[in-house]
Amino acid sequence: MKNDDSESGVYIVTSQPLDREETERYVLTVQAVDRSGINKAVTNIVIVIDDENDNSPVFTQKVYRFGVGEEDDNATINWKRFTSIGKVEATDADGDKVAYRLVTPSNYLVIVPQTGDLLLTEEPIEEVELELVVEAHDLRIPSRTSPRPAQVLFHYKPQLPKVDLDLDLQQLEERQLKRTKRRVTRAVRPTKRIEFTEMDGDTEGRNVFQLEKETERETFKIRDENAWVTVEPNGAVRVKKKWDYEELGPEKTIDFWVTITNADKTDTDNQRVIIHVRDVNDEPPYFINRPLPMQAVVQLNAPPNTPVFTLQARDPDTDHNIHYFIVRDRTGGRFEVDERSGVVRTRGTDLFQLDMEYVLYVKAEDQNGRVDDRRFQSTSEERLSIVGGKRAPQFYMPSYEAEIPENQKKDSDIISVKAKSFADREIRYTLKAQGQGAGTFNIGPTSGIVKLAKELDFEDLRQPHVYSLVVTATEDSGGFSTSVELTIRVTDVNDNAPKFELPDYQAHNVDEDIPPGTSILKVKAMDADSGANAEIEYLVSDDHFSVDPSGIITNNKQLDADNNNAYYEFVVTAKDKGEPAKTGTATVRVYTKNKNDEEPKFSQQVYTPNVDENAGPNTLVTTVVASDKDGDNVRFGFVGGGTSSGQFVIEEITGVIRLRQREIALEKDKYELNVTAMDDGACCVNGDSTIHTSTAVVVVFITDVNDNKPVFEDCSKYYPKVEEGAPNGSPVIKVHAKDEDKGVNGQVKYSIVQQPNQKGTKFTVDEETGDVSTNKVFDREGDDGKFVSVTVKATDQGEPSLEGVCSFTVEITDVNDNPPLFDRQKYVENVKQDASIGTNILRVSASDEDADNNGAIVYSLNAGSNIQDLEYFEIQPESGWIVLKKPLDRDRYRLRVRASDRGEPPSYADVDVELDVVDRNNKPPLWDMNMYGPIHIKENVTVGTVVTSVKARLRETYKLEATAQDKGFPPLSRSVEVQIDVVDRANNPPVWDHVVYGPIYIRENLPVGAKVVSVKASSGIENNPTVFYRLMPGSTAQTNKFHTFYLQQRPDNGFTWADIKVNHPLDYETIKEYNLTIRVENNGAQQLASEATVYIMLEDVNDEIPLFTEREQETVLEGEPIGTKVTQVNAIDKDGTFPNNQVCYYVVDSPRNEGKDFFEINKQTGEIFTKVVFDREKQGAYALEVEARDGTSSARPNSNSEPNSGPVRRVTQAALKENPPQNRLLPFLLLHLHLLPCPNNG
Repeated sequence: MKNDDSESGVYIVTSQPLDREETERYVLTVQAVDRSGINKAVTNIVIVIDDENDNSPVFTQKVYRFGVGEEDDNATINWKRFTSIGKVEATDADGDKVAYRLVTPSNYLVIVPQTGDLLLTEEPIEEVELELVVEAHDLRIPSRTSPRPAQVLFHYKPQLPKVDLDLDLQQLEERQLKRTKRRVTRAVRPTKRIEFTEMDGDTEGRNVFQLEKETERETFKIRDENAWVTVEPNGAVRVKKKWDYEELGPEKTIDFWVTITNADKTDTDNQRVIIHVRDVNDEPPYFINRPLPMQAVVQLNAPPNTPVFTLQARDPDTDHNIHYFIVRDRTGGRFEVDERSGVVRTRGTDLFQLDMEYVLYVKAEDQNGRVDDRRFQSTSEERLSIVGGKRAPQFYMPSYEAEIPENQKKDSDIISVKAKSFADREIRYTLKAQGQGAGTFNIGPTSGIVKLAKELDFEDLRQPHVYSLVVTATEDSGGFSTSVELTIRVTDVNDNAPKFELPDYQAHNVDEDIPPGTSILKVKAMDADSGANAEIEYLVSDDHFSVDPSGIITNNKQLDADNNNAYYEFVVTAKDKGEPAKTGTATVRVYTKNKNDEEPKFSQQVYTPNVDENAGPNTLVTTVVASDKDGDNVRFGFVGGGTSSGQFVIEEITGVIRLRQREIALEKDKYELNVTAMDDGACCVNGDSTIHTSTAVVVVFITDVNDNKPVFEDCSKYYPKVEEGAPNGSPVIKVHAKDEDKGVNGQVKYSIVQQPNQKGTKFTVDEETGDVSTNKVFDREGDDGKFVSVTVKATDQGEPSLEGVCSFTVEITDVNDNPPLFDRQKYVENVKQDASIGTNILRVSASDEDADNNGAIVYSLNAGSNIQDLEYFEIQPESGWIVLKKPLDRDRYRLRVRASDRGEPPSYADVDVELDVVDRNNKPPLWDMNMYGPIHIKENVTVGTVVTSVKARLRETYKLEATAQDKGFPPLSRSVEVQIDVVDRANNPPVWDHVVYGPIYIRENLPVGAKVVSVKASSGIENNPTVFYRLMPGSTAQTNKFHTFYLQQRPDNGFTWADIKVNHPLDYETIKEYNLTIRVENNGAQQLASEATVYIMLEDVNDEIPLFTEREQETVLEGEPIGTKVTQVNAIDKDGTFPNNQVCYYVVDSPRNEGKDFFEINKQTGEIFTKVVFDREKQGAYALEVEARDGTSSARPNSNSEPNSGPVRRVTQAALKENPPQNRLLPFLLLHLHLLPCPNNG
């Protein structure tokens, strides 16, 4: 703690270096006591140490080892891209965040800078060992880097494929022979350390040593610039600058990296080289004794060996061996010096004489540093003066000098002078001026610090620029004193800015046509400073003028009196050459005389106004503007004279161009007008003697009005066809819409209008050409059907745009892509042995979903395993009846029937037919009834419904044909074959809990996977309860043809249940009921089966939204009374039941619905009526938005139990011409309302 001034407080200073990492804060208690020691005050001071970035990151390990494919704890088993194989870690004592980087890049590993994780990037094709170097640095500015990088050793060992155990020894040996020796590549080669002496690097360009090559084709390059060495491509390390041990860092090494590249430049290695430099004794010693010259005193009665002075010398070399010697002795041998310590001592017992000077000449030698065989490196001789008794103090310098600027602050320290007292007394310092300057400086009596006592001014002539002072040092208690000269020089500071003689300069009546370089006026500025601070250069702010070093201003360019109100005003700057420079400014005005030398100038050379094609007489076209810099008046006209040109006129004074007053017919796309501007010379004396004229071009573009909508003129002729199965993008038709407008109003772009409830469009159209293409592959027999409707919209590019639409039907033509399908997988029939020739044995039936010839079926008969079977039967090609043509003589016949369609090429299907011959002696089966019926069934009964039950007895196998015939005319019928197998009474078929389940009612939005019903059957066999369920696919969608439902078995309390679940989303509007057949089989020796029927009825939910049918634009006459019907909108809700499909209509209550206050709608019918009487001149068209809502809460997701509402329908302006109305469902509806003028209004 220092107390320089008791009134201003104390300074707290550090007594030793601080380290924040050891102690972050200190709490000091400071006590203040008055001079009596009675009164005290105590305070606590908290000192928080600010952090400095004085610590570098340090790695927690020197070497890290990682591997892939190795079998140790620190290895990753398998290679996977961007897998972390481990991490390196460094800590920073400052608490800073640490980032990491790879010093040696690698193709196989990268490092995450923030975490230090090492990630795999590319899998090596062979075994690899890498040696990488990682560096850590903190995130400060400037940053500190880890003093020692970390070494990462990485080993990759590929996984060997598993060897098949069946491979013989020879195969294994062949594999071993085929393995090639893998090269071990290193990204970093081992560090090369080598030692040299300082003398080895004493010659620039010397080849110090050679780096080793692994192959002859390697080249070397030093990676970073090094001050001491260079590396040549062949690996030679040469001296770049003479090595100096004393200039090397504390490590005394030359440390650098080299990059080693193969000739093909595919592999690059890095190697660190460290040269340890040993010192060579090449520096001489030098004395460090101060002050000089060396002086000392000796007591008169000093006994022998009394130390009087100590010589001190230093040598920069590390192996110095300093010895001290007396070279010349002028004392008569009264002193000696210790050769090793340098202590000068007295010799002999004689008394020393008072005030007598004893002189010794001494030197120091480094006896490890030889100059030659006889001499050592040494200091120069120094004189040591020893006086007997006492001597005056000695200043540390023979004289003192200081230089201060004139703006040195008062009371600031200038220089410190010090003197040495040989009597070890306190020294007092005094200061005296020689000549001028008394009182300008003072000196601290005990400190010897000279301070400025007065403010200085270099420009004040009363103050000298050099002060000669004498400083006297006097020992306390009347001791000796000595003096030294102190010279203080005051330097000039650039504290005065240049000043002009006048604040502004003016030059009048300067002709505007004077040539460049003419002298106009002269300015002058002065600077009170000295030297370079007073040297002045001039600058001007206007590039029309320049100024030379003497201040003469000349014009650089031709002057123009018509600009800047007939005068130029700019700033001239005087700038001195001080550091920093100071400036002064003055204003210069140059007044010019005008002449009529300017022609009128138009504001534009080309004017491009637009005029609507239906503009009327006197319509404003544009205004041309021209001005004359001379100030003349300007008159306008057309080239050739006059103020009219065709249908256009121009006002002579204002330049306004209008259409003429008479009838206008703007039939061209543009009109070009050449206009003139002429001055009158009124600006100047005799100005009218020279008249100037200029011209400009006005190009009037006639703007088309978007009053025609695009029209598909051939829409009614569009009947395109597309083959089913045609690839996506197949061409369909090229549509064309014509727009009578011009420009962008007549430019048409095409788009497809998306159909309701479609997730995407079935067709696409090129918006520029109108080429319609398919956007899917169509299936005529599937959901697409035979005809697909498409709506194309044509939109012009006007503002607002107009639209036209065209709807047409695309026929999907049939392709023979469905083969015939038999109604059975195999036909088995019993035939009586005595059947007569021509008997119809069996009828096979096949169907084909294709159309026309592609679906027309022809049957043919082929042999099974025995070709002779064909001799007994024939088949009717059209009906499929197999007819007997030869008496039967065997027990069994096997045939194959082929059903072929008439497509090109034809498709076909085959089915096996097995005919078993029954012995004629067997008794025929006996029916319970001779006739069954009439049986009445509804015509819409679903396939699989039980029509009736028939029964016969006494045969093991009964094959029946049941026929159902309606009572229409002509009657239609269908037959089905029934086979009944009579089995042993001990083997019973499975027994259902219910033969018929249902009807079961479920909601159509039942989710996929939900259970519909559970059914159960018992096996019918004691002690064998196992049963197997199967859901039989039918031939229609209602009978599960498309697997809408699926079945899952589950055990429960010894029984096996079958759960029927939803497999695909249900839709009441598509299919309302399903008739499913479930078959169950037992696990007996002769497996028996039975079937049950499940009836499922769907319940409608409100999942459809109302969709508007499109209507074309509507018009209404202005002046019609309130309540006039404008149009009627219609929306359809596809839900199947009421009130789900009930539709109500509303006008949208929205701020953006501009028509809501002018129209109203009937909630039930959708009729729109007027609410006001319209005036076409106020507004010609209105936009009205309406919406349709259904009648109950929605079952759609996120509907919040609100009714479904269709997309908003917006009513906008349209043209008068209309296409014939066409109705189709749209997700939006554009209904156009356009007001027509009343006939009596024109």
